[in-house]
Amino acid sequence: MMRRLCLAAATCGGLLGYIPASAQSVPTISLDAETDHRDRGLSASGGKGALGASASVPVLYGLALDFDAVTLRGSARHGGADLGVVIAPQYGVISGGWELGAGARGHVFVGRSGLSYGELTADVGRTLGPARLVVGAAFAPARDAIGGSNLYLDAQLSASIPGTPVTLYGGFGHTSGSANGGARAARLRPGGAYLDHHFGADYVSGKIAGGIRYSGTSIGAEEVNRMSPWTDQHYGSRAMAYVRFTP
Repeated sequence: MMRRLCLAAATCGGLLGYIPASAQSVPTISLDAETDHRDRGLSASGGKGALGASASVPVLYGLALDFDAVTLRGSARHGGADLGVVIAPQYGVISGGWELGAGARGHVFVGRSGLSYGELTADVGRTLGPARLVVGAAFAPARDAIGGSNLYLDAQLSASIPGTPVTLYGGFGHTSGSANGGARAARLRPGGAYLDHHFGADYVSGKIAGGIRYSGTSIGAEEVNRMSPWTDQHYGSRAMAYVRFTP
């Protein structure tokens, strides 16, 4: 997921735009700290601060292997697992000014078995001057780990401010899917299908970057089963801060 944004912002939902694997020539790594780790508007760290790391390794022209890891802080959504790891082979090409990407994402939860799942992903991006638009989709086939299937559609827009180290970004997404009647559907859809949105600013100075980000969802408290052991209550509006180091 970091493939599509700066690391701290990236694990939070793809903020700064898709970078095609074909444009990468050397391995990259980033380390970050954030006051709350949010993905698609939902906290994955129980509303607490989190530490993360991200790496992207070019394999062949157009093909890269991305890795992300973040501390989960005992989040109920992920069964109290200690660490969330994403392994994502991604293929990207540029054609006629459009950036096309496809791949897969494997979500692994260290410290709790039976919760891992996979997604198929696709992205289309376009850059015009300092602005960048990315539209994407991620589909997780049905499995007990997530109580059914899950489909996420999103659009992200970012724009750098000329002459400054500041980038503004924002976006929205829609999560839907099928449910098999199991309680684990609350992991990715605590109130059923919902919308999420975010916007923020990223400031880069050499190898250090930082920013602030606002995130919210359409989930109402009356829609959530508070008795479910898989429901984390941190799904509402929240302002967060992060700092990122790129060696």
